[in-house]
Amino acid sequence: MIVAHNAAVSTYRTPTHLAIGVTHVEEAGMTQSYALQHARRVSSVVDNASFHEAAAQARLFRSWTRSLNTFQLDPGNTSGPRVISAAELKDRRNRAEALLRFSSPVVERLHGIVGKAGYCVLVADADGALIDFRGQEDRRKEYRQHGLYHGRYFTEDAEGTSGVACVLADKEPITVHTEDHFRAAFTCLTCTAAPIISPAGELTGVLDVSAVRNSENRDSQELIYAWVCQAAEMIENAYLLHDTGHLWTLYLHRSQDYLSLHPELLIAFDDAGNIASMNRQTRSMLSRLYTAIPSNVQHLFDLNAGQVIDLNSGLEMFPLRLTRGGDRFFARLRPPRQALRTISLPPGHPAAGHAEPAARAIASDRLVTGDPQVSSHLARALQIIDRRIPVLLQGETGTGKEAFALAVHRGSLRAPQPFVAVNCAAIPDTLIESELFGYAEGAFTGAKRKGLKGKILQAHGGTLFLDEIGDMALPLQTRLLRVLAENELVPLGSEQSVRVDINLICATHRDLARMVSEGTFREDLYYRLTGAVFRLPPLRDRTDLGELVDFFLADEAQAHGTRSALSEEAMACIRRYRWPGNVRQLRMALRYACALAAAQGVIVAEDLPDYLRCPADAAPAAPQPANPPVTAQAFDSAGLRPGELLEREHIAQMLACHHWRVKETAKALGMSRATIYRKMARYGIVYPGSASLPGAPPLSQTDAQTDAQADEAD
Repeated sequence: MIVAHNAAVSTYRTPTHLAIGVTHVEEAGMTQSYALQHARRVSSVVDNASFHEAAAQARLFRSWTRSLNTFQLDPGNTSGPRVISAAELKDRRNRAEALLRFSSPVVERLHGIVGKAGYCVLVADADGALIDFRGQEDRRKEYRQHGLYHGRYFTEDAEGTSGVACVLADKEPITVHTEDHFRAAFTCLTCTAAPIISPAGELTGVLDVSAVRNSENRDSQELIYAWVCQAAEMIENAYLLHDTGHLWTLYLHRSQDYLSLHPELLIAFDDAGNIASMNRQTRSMLSRLYTAIPSNVQHLFDLNAGQVIDLNSGLEMFPLRLTRGGDRFFARLRPPRQALRTISLPPGHPAAGHAEPAARAIASDRLVTGDPQVSSHLARALQIIDRRIPVLLQGETGTGKEAFALAVHRGSLRAPQPFVAVNCAAIPDTLIESELFGYAEGAFTGAKRKGLKGKILQAHGGTLFLDEIGDMALPLQTRLLRVLAENELVPLGSEQSVRVDINLICATHRDLARMVSEGTFREDLYYRLTGAVFRLPPLRDRTDLGELVDFFLADEAQAHGTRSALSEEAMACIRRYRWPGNVRQLRMALRYACALAAAQGVIVAEDLPDYLRCPADAAPAAPQPANPPVTAQAFDSAGLRPGELLEREHIAQMLACHHWRVKETAKALGMSRATIYRKMARYGIVYPGSASLPGAPPLSQTDAQTDAQADEAD
């Protein structure tokens, strides 16, 4: 022990035998004289209490004092940290399964940010054992030599002051830079660490980012410090969302753009509004506002639980303001999981009263579940999705397969992570491979200079939704099968595999079993994708048409600030129609009607698309092509499928609705102007002499040419 910088230090001896996997003094580039000098400095600082007065420096001083006086450690010791056995490491990883599950996607992403700068990312359990590691392959030997690897053990009583040890002692983030470390063996390291606190308030682990031989000053670590703290908060939020799945959970952020990406505040409460849990940011903010944090949401927002739930009806996000302090937030509400599973109960069921708020909450996530079949499918999907079971959604075009997939993602443990949707039929065969799997730098002529991260890797840690999987070419099916089997992929032009962890949801309107028998779809992939199969009913078979209409009208009102009511006559037309385009067609029809009825506020039959205004005994299975003046030339529709006929009619009517202004029409339809022009050419839609709306100004050929030129300029 170094108790004074004179007598005790003079007897200091460098250890001659080191533990397996640690570095000798010379191997670490450290001389015996340097170790002695460091020991003298530590002893002098502790004896004279000469550390800086800053909070972080005070923590380091206290840690040095404990290491020297309480634990009687030698600051001149150059041996590495204790190494636990492989069996103990396996046991610790098994016991920390939840910590590793929630932290793994965050650790992977954080390493993607800091790895190339020479940093590695580590996770320690609550005892200080390193149980997870990410580091550049070419630096792994160096990291291992300095104790930055699986199975190393960093506690203050054994190794003295370090990033992990300080967090274990104080439960606060810290940067321990080079000679801030107590022992000479670790003075070439820069470590920034933050605690991972469970929803119960217990320290469950430590997130650490470390580098070897970082010669920059400690101020250079400020950005690393911010990233580590944010990453630890994300892990804590994932913990909380998992543990509060049986409760209502409020997501809040001051910016609507970041609400879904990284909520600032999370508050979980029961049906009566009693607050059961909140994340660290929420607790910190409320502690500044209240002597005692309120126990019910009513005292936070001056609204009871039922009123908060009602605010969520029909809206993806809604405003809330704190009663004390007046801070304004954008909010989103996640319903309890058991409520999700009871939304299909009949009105007479004793629990049916609890189903309505849940149904409203799900509707806000773009899925209306008033139909018993849809709600039953959703409940089952939520039960199995966290078991890594692939889901296949089948159903006609427009039945809401992507909305269903998104609702499943948002109800899963991976809700805070990305949801990446890919339409396999919408990407050209020449591009889809690079879009899905990505490519390395210089993979082919015209490739981006730094390569491309494919959709599969973008979904790492979250959910990948592959729509129209039946349109995927056989060679790509083979590559996808390998990814699913090995949980890794190799980008185009690269020889190095990359680990990937995703939930997979696929969708198709095709008969995949028949395609397998015809040899156009791989049988082995088919069985990989069909872990759970749900067939979504067509709109004509659903029992919640009225709820869907109300939801879409509310959505249009939110988007445009004017709400339109539906007349009985218009609703009768909607109920008579067979809806070959399903939910998507209904939405577009109501959007069209809302645009025409914006002035009067009531949608009448005349505001509906032509194909809906038909006698009760003549409800067509598909709309007929538009007549002049929408199209000013004859058009042979014999080669079009019903869905294409519907699209032709819809585009023509939206053009008329927007006075034949292609830019506005493209924006309303969510398409590019180039796409609108291509579809006009394909479907024989041409500019009329004047717009079809009464009183609309004519669109000249010059106007059309100007619009086309503007499109090219974009």
